Amino acid sequence: MTARRLLTTAFGLAALAFMSYGAYAWYRSFRQVSTDDAYIDGAIATVSAKVSGQVIDLVVRDNQSVKQGEVLARIDPRDYAVKVEHARAAVAIAQSQYRAASERIALGKARAQGQMTQAHASALSAESSQHSAREMLESSRAGVAARLAALMSVRSELDRARALAERASSDFNRAKELFERELIPRQDLDHAATEWAAAAAFVSAAEQRVTQAERDLTGSEADAKFREAGAEPNQIGVRMADARVIDARARRMEADAMTQEVRVREAERDLAAAQLREAQANLALAELNLDYAQIRAPVTGMVSKKSVELGQVVEVGQPLLAVVPLHDVWVTANFKETQLARVRPGMKVRVRVDSFPGKVFNGTVDSIAAGTGARFSLLPPENATGNWVKVVQRVPVKITLDPKEYGNPHTLRTGMSVFVTILLK
Repeated sequence: MTARRLLTTAFGLAALAFMSYGAYAWYRSFRQVSTDDAYIDGAIATVSAKVSGQVIDLVVRDNQSVKQGEVLARIDPRDYAVKVEHARAAVAIAQSQYRAASERIALGKARAQGQMTQAHASALSAESSQHSAREMLESSRAGVAARLAALMSVRSELDRARALAERASSDFNRAKELFERELIPRQDLDHAATEWAAAAAFVSAAEQRVTQAERDLTGSEADAKFREAGAEPNQIGVRMADARVIDARARRMEADAMTQEVRVREAERDLAAAQLREAQANLALAELNLDYAQIRAPVTGMVSKKSVELGQVVEVGQPLLAVVPLHDVWVTANFKETQLARVRPGMKVRVRVDSFPGKVFNGTVDSIAAGTGARFSLLPPENATGNWVKVVQRVPVKITLDPKEYGNPHTLRTGMSVFVTILLK
């Protein structure tokens, strides 16, 4: 009887313990959900080469902490430095061409203005001559005034031409000195010589116009004196007036042609300005490539997976190493779909890391993935292609940790296994 009672008591105690454990398990499943299919996750910044070349300096080593912007390695910059100097020379040439085009426009405008002034003066003289055929004395005086105005105009043009010639001579002497010192190309020296010759030609032409204007003025004064003496050459005066009208029209056409030439020079200046902007853009790109020869850390973190060695020739886009920002990690927990009915963002989480037994890290549910892990795998399942067996799927849940507790960058590492418990209430 005693053995039977002991056996009965043992069975009763076992049943009570089983019922107690079942009640505890039910209570626990009502209060929380857990999984050990979880790990520490974090961003991995892959550092790649932006320019090709040979690695001449490797500053960092494996598992070294670096800061954002810190130099990790250096590629041989000599080729890119030469390209920068070449681009700077191209910018200097483009600037010289632009300045020369601008100066030609100013010179052309001055010539056109002078020619227009001459044409206008000739027109006034012709009108005065026509009026002088009818009003001899007044016309003679008006002709003298017009010739005098024309002479003053061409003398002003001569002064401007001489000033431009002096400046062109100075530019040529300066360009010759720079060329002898091999600071500018032959093309700039030839351009300066051409500008000097053109300016000298303009001076010669202006001097001829001054001589002609002085002759015209002398003739007008003689004609005025002749008319004041009482002569009556009406028919001759009319023909001379008609000839002067034709001459004034010719001068006006020449002035219009010079104005059109100024427009052409303005188009050349715009082209030179566009070429200057292109050269400046090429210089900026060359300087950027030179800066890319120094490979810098994109983020603050720890160097990992270093695959570059000193002396290695790297290509554009080739991965060299990775930088892991350990100051910003989280937990990715793969819960069964049957466990997520009451899980919501913002719920408190307890995380136990296998590497630190006995320590509990606090966290918060950040978000629940939009699909199961199998759905986003390389080969997602296609249940319509054969026999179907229902398998409980797992859904990734992102859990953020309290940064004051895990103490990175010295404690947690990406990929560590963890045990996650979400407190439902």
